[in-house]
Amino acid sequence: MHAIHLKVVYLFVALTMTAWNAGTAENTPPGSAARLRVTGTGELLLDGKPFRGFGVNYFDAFSRRLHNPEDHSSREGFAALARYNIPFVRFMCGGFYASEWRYCLNNREACFAALDEVVDSAHKNGVGLIPSLFWWYPGVPDLVGEPMDQLGNPDSNTHAFIREYTEDVVRRYGNHPAIWAWEFGNEYNLAADLPNAMEHLPPVIPGKGTPGKRTARDAVTSAMVMKAMRTFGDTVRNLDPYRPVTTGHALPRPSQYHQRIEGTWTIDTADEFQRELLRAHPAPYDLISVHIYPNKDARYFGMETCSWEKHLNILEEAARTAGKAVFIGEFGQGSVEKEEDAAAARKEFESLLTAIETSGVALAALWVYDFSWQDDSCNVTPSNQRAWQLEALREVNARMKVSGTCPP
Repeated sequence: MHAIHLKVVYLFVALTMTAWNAGTAENTPPGSAARLRVTGTGELLLDGKPFRGFGVNYFDAFSRRLHNPEDHSSREGFAALARYNIPFVRFMCGGFYASEWRYCLNNREACFAALDEVVDSAHKNGVGLIPSLFWWYPGVPDLVGEPMDQLGNPDSNTHAFIREYTEDVVRRYGNHPAIWAWEFGNEYNLAADLPNAMEHLPPVIPGKGTPGKRTARDAVTSAMVMKAMRTFGDTVRNLDPYRPVTTGHALPRPSQYHQRIEGTWTIDTADEFQRELLRAHPAPYDLISVHIYPNKDARYFGMETCSWEKHLNILEEAARTAGKAVFIGEFGQGSVEKEEDAAAARKEFESLLTAIETSGVALAALWVYDFSWQDDSCNVTPSNQRAWQLEALREVNARMKVSGTCPP
């Protein structure tokens, strides 16, 4: 895309806010609309009470409307989640490829009407929302015609778009009680500081809005990512001082610290892992994000196998020292069912679920709900062969409610 007048193309705020259910006053102060908060000691509170809960990733609750404007299936999707007493969902709150972002720019009213429907449907069914605004790291740079290194330039068009879209979304929904927290993107940290970065540049798919080729300027560093995170975090905090802010990061790679410092795959110690985890979550990010899946090839902390319990203890210890809460933004059986069988996948899932429940982790979200693209691996619906996972979440949430950490 060639040079664009940002205030003409990117500004969404001229849209009139669509009123939600009559029970929510449009002039409600943001503080009282913010149900979820992280205290200065890292405790997570919902409506002023300590809270722990298991939710799901409803990845395309919004984006399915970008592909089919007549698809209103998320209404029933939220109603079904309510029947399982699922307290919240994480979802992609924007485009993935640049082509989807461009569709939103060209159809602003329709896209925000679709997003209104998601927010209102969730609220109607008592389901909280954690919107992830900039899911795929190349999406915005590709949209504005810049290489990935402009994620690290606060004066770039990439940052201008991040700032504008964040302002529009937070202004529009900042008073809505369905919004629990704000998330930057998805797993940006995994693309950063790779020793073999030139072998892992973003894909070239011109039909999806990417450039025709990638160059060394499309290799990403953690310093670049943190600059973009800063623009997002500061923009959110200027408009919403209360709700948690999270990165959307995956679990740091086993060598994340050494990748950044030395450009090598040398395995990090537990101390180095914790240092890198906290570095990736500076203020105002008060909700530490990790994604956890079975991975037999990982060699965390130089161990042949690191138990879930040990890993979660190390995570929690780091969070406590920094006064932050932990959000396992994705967890599940991953590709185990596809690579092995359903029995092995169930065993891995139940082991991980138990470890998370017995840890002090505040929030965790199953990957993935009602996402047909992953029917052969991990998609969970109330009517497919993995529906038992929703029942398992219902049961663990009920147990935490009895223990006093999951309010009604």
